[in-house]
Amino acid sequence: MTVEAYLGKARERLRRDLDAFLAAKRREAGRVEPWGRDVLRRLAAFTRKGKMVRGGLVALGSEMAAGRVAPAAVRAGVAFELIQSGLLIHDDIMDRDARRRGAPSVHEQYARLAGDLGPAEAAHFGTSMAICAGEIAVFLAFEALAGLPGPAERAAAVQRLSAAEFGLVGLGQMLDVRAGTTRAPLTESAVLDIYRYKTARYTFSLPLAAGWILGGGAGRVVPRLRRLGETLGILFQIKDDELGLFGQARRTGKPVGSDIRQGKQTLFSLRLFGAAAAADRERLRSVFGRADATEDDLGFVRALAERLGVREDVARTAAPLARRAEAAIRALPVAARHRELLGGLLAFNLGRRS
Repeated sequence: MTVEAYLGKARERLRRDLDAFLAAKRREAGRVEPWGRDVLRRLAAFTRKGKMVRGGLVALGSEMAAGRVAPAAVRAGVAFELIQSGLLIHDDIMDRDARRRGAPSVHEQYARLAGDLGPAEAAHFGTSMAICAGEIAVFLAFEALAGLPGPAERAAAVQRLSAAEFGLVGLGQMLDVRAGTTRAPLTESAVLDIYRYKTARYTFSLPLAAGWILGGGAGRVVPRLRRLGETLGILFQIKDDELGLFGQARRTGKPVGSDIRQGKQTLFSLRLFGAAAAADRERLRSVFGRADATEDDLGFVRALAERLGVREDVARTAAPLARRAEAAIRALPVAARHRELLGGLLAFNLGRRS
């Protein structure tokens, strides 16, 4: 089975459990109308549209440990996907992104419900409501984690691990926001720290480790899974930044060029500024961080990056990380088919187009 097929199968199971979990909350939420059922409906639709990689990796971690996917792993996977939804809703506000997953961002959806308010007030209403929706997603997730079935000590370990890791996600986001507001270039190490804390640990390290714990796996393996997950996650974010510059909106489901307009500092922007001639560097400075950058401006950045071989340069940086991940996968005490799935996950991170 390919990793795409495995994650697809896991996604269907996660969607069923998500639907069951949220259905149980509808009566309670319905006491607060008109928004209670509305927000659950929007969160369900938003979450179901995701790839559900995090939830799928919880399932894989559990199966690697126990030979099957524990019910607690499915519910923990749902919790992680709800948290991911909350983080993305807030991320779209911070990045001023109007679309996500091929549809209007949640703050844009709510802004359209503002009635006859003027544009500024409608935007504020949409932002405020989306912040609430993101918070509700996180609160629901921790309710799901608090009720995990199975041995209490395993559930408690995952709850502690999750609380600690998601705190670091917030700090990683703060690093990213600040990096987008300063002209001072970051070091490569600082950019990798953003990748590590904003994406890698909660997208790969935490799900694999949580699944392994819920499956009753040996504690000595958890640090190895977390290190592997961190490497996989950094590679995932490098590819995500590449797609943000060179991808196609119809495939990624979000605006291409958003990172440029936000002035985000990535490995690609560091290498681009470092390799550009003085005149080109001046134009780059005039484009990066400008919310109204035109398609011509974005085209200039992409063409310059292609001409200077920035994509290939970053790929050379990623290569040692890929080799490290390959070695870590080979050394894991898991079944051969699970090593093959992890190898497929590595290949997916390196070659994905959305």
